[in-house]
Amino acid sequence: MGSAASAENPGEGKQAKAMAPIDCVRSFCRAWSGPDLDAVIAHLADNILYHNIPMEPLEGVAAVAQYLRSAGPFDSCEWELVSIAADGDMVLTERVDRMTVRGRPISLRVMGAFLIEAGRIREWRDYFDLASYRAQFPGTASGNPDGGNTK
Repeated sequence: MGSAASAENPGEGKQAKAMAPIDCVRSFCRAWSGPDLDAVIAHLADNILYHNIPMEPLEGVAAVAQYLRSAGPFDSCEWELVSIAADGDMVLTERVDRMTVRGRPISLRVMGAFLIEAGRIREWRDYFDLASYRAQFPGTASGNPDGGNTK
């Protein structure tokens, strides 16, 4: 079953018992409060596929970690779980992701799909309105806060 994760520190201990998929996603969402990017990244499988649906997918924990660290910096961040449901290893979330970037608040409604393997997130897809995000993001020269990573 590979490296498993504890609820408190998903990246720790090969002997730790893998948490239930829904608990892994709840823990992941809590890690975004702050955010604690080290804890966020610790929830990700080495071979993760991450896809913000309006943009190109990213593969591998190194690429996803680099993207997440460059997406801010966030003055603050909180993910509100509105609803969560699990079917086996698949977990679906309805969220409101709230963040502050350069003093400007952003609120984004998101539907997320997470496939959990061995206590870590193997696939992560978020569905949201990119135009709404861009309209709220503090001004950039290109008006494109995702660095041009669009389809």
